[in-house]
Amino acid sequence: MYLFEWGFHWAKGQKSYEEVVEEARNQQRKPGQPVLSTPENAQESVSKSVYDNESLYAYNDTYIDVRTPNDEKRGLITLAAGGTGCMLIWGALAALWLAVSRLYNPSSGAPGLEFYIFGLILTPATGILALYFYFKYAFRFLFLEAFTARRLIIRFNRITRKVYLLRPKHIGGTRIMDWDKTQIAIEKNMTELEGTGGFVWLGWDKGNGADLEGNPTDDVEVAFVGKPTRNASELLAFWEYIRRYMEDGPDAAPAPAKLISKFPWPWLSLKAAWGLDTRFLRNSSLWVFVLLNLMLLPLILIHAFGHWTSLLLCYEPRFPRSIEQAGRIPAQADK
Repeated sequence: MYLFEWGFHWAKGQKSYEEVVEEARNQQRKPGQPVLSTPENAQESVSKSVYDNESLYAYNDTYIDVRTPNDEKRGLITLAAGGTGCMLIWGALAALWLAVSRLYNPSSGAPGLEFYIFGLILTPATGILALYFYFKYAFRFLFLEAFTARRLIIRFNRITRKVYLLRPKHIGGTRIMDWDKTQIAIEKNMTELEGTGGFVWLGWDKGNGADLEGNPTDDVEVAFVGKPTRNASELLAFWEYIRRYMEDGPDAAPAPAKLISKFPWPWLSLKAAWGLDTRFLRNSSLWVFVLLNLMLLPLILIHAFGHWTSLLLCYEPRFPRSIEQAGRIPAQADK
């Protein structure tokens, strides 16, 4: 689930900030290559309509909490890496149990030389070696969607004019970024097709934010925001929703009809794995997608089980108290 964030965080560690800036300066647009038309700043409007994109965990007069685009993309690593680890551990324990049972079972007679070679030396050694390579090279990938935070949350606080990134330490940790210095990587003139599966990219230069200790950020920061959209209109309207909330207030960006539930209900995992937009049912020409999903139902159920297991193996992240109280009046902060 955290593959994008982990990959970007890993890439940052390979080069210094100065090297990244120098590369950006040396890059030149090729002849005929179109110039990207991105908003100049967070204050620039990009759409005449607003859309919450069904992406909000929380909404009030002070802040909104928004999801990231990869919530549905979890479970496969849990099934693959976790299942492999369980099988290796089970195999090692089974081999040990069989060896001990054979050794202390008088009715089976005295064990021969082959038992000591294969049963007590080679088989356990193979199991231990397999577990060693598993924990050294494969186990770390489990932390991309298990034994970690259940979700990433991007908080937009209109009172403090900050963007708070709630992330585990292995993909950057919690950061407090300046709203007014936010760079938006979104093409204002994209075609409807180019917006399919898109989401908002936000970026900040070095020093445009701080960690929880108040130390300025020493590198670029990036946040991926919102559920993947179906077209460009939705993508632009979603960013406009966030922008108007921060710039104009809640009246300009009404509360969504329904907030996203954080409780790991199993049917929500099935819905995420199913990935079928029920609005397809309104168009008979798109019913083929329903048929394809039904044909893939066994795989979808396996994915849903992995998705739910991943959620159960994670903890629900919470913002530090200082961030929770930021921008609230004293009476609200005491609640």
